[in-house]
Amino acid sequence: MAAAAPQANGILWTLAGASSAGLFEVDSSSGKVSGSVSVSKAAHSVAESSTGVLGLALGTDRSGALELLDGRTAKVIRTVALPAPARQVVVGSDGTTFYVLTTWAASASVTIVNSANGTIHGSVPVPADTASIAPDVQQSTIYSLQENGIVSETDISGGRVVAKFPVGAAGRSLVLSPDGGTLYVLKGSRAVSNVAVVDLRTESVRRVLPTPRHCLELLISASGNQLYEVVGTPGYGNIQIFAL
Repeated sequence: MAAAAPQANGILWTLAGASSAGLFEVDSSSGKVSGSVSVSKAAHSVAESSTGVLGLALGTDRSGALELLDGRTAKVIRTVALPAPARQVVVGSDGTTFYVLTTWAASASVTIVNSANGTIHGSVPVPADTASIAPDVQQSTIYSLQENGIVSETDISGGRVVAKFPVGAAGRSLVLSPDGGTLYVLKGSRAVSNVAVVDLRTESVRRVLPTPRHCLELLISASGNQLYEVVGTPGYGNIQIFAL
């Protein structure tokens, strides 16, 4: 269903399940699962901070929450109630701040949560059809990918859109390179998709990379040298790693 970006030691957590859901600890160098824990069926996304805190985005038809867990044990530290069902969670470069995409049928916003104490530091409006988000390296703006293939850049402090540009139809997932200069955007359908490599200096697509079928999400290594593509169907799931 989803995965958190790999840590410096190569360990990453994946979210998987059908009738039930679980977090699985995977060694990316060997591909072996070293542990697992059951989680809520309402879980949609997972992220891990550089300080070892897991954020699990929960969303039902009526409510949302961010569950914070210890990345070593996967035990729940605290649960933060959100103003709407959560669709995605990502973590900022400071290793403490989590950004949660929450959506209703006709609106969407990003809730900013301090994982150190569980407090909400604000909310930023984004387009209603936002499918994926990523904060910039300075954590001053948020990139939001719409389902129609438009990327908006929104100022966090004022909630104002400062830039907008197309990357291709059917936007599904995006991730920002560690140096903040490149966006990798998954677009297309489950059966046929690709990744647009976007130069943020020119706000234009520099090249297009192929993806496996049923690709759901993009992640990037801390070095920026490897792209992780999360693949999932009702029958199987895997993570494929490509050199950049």
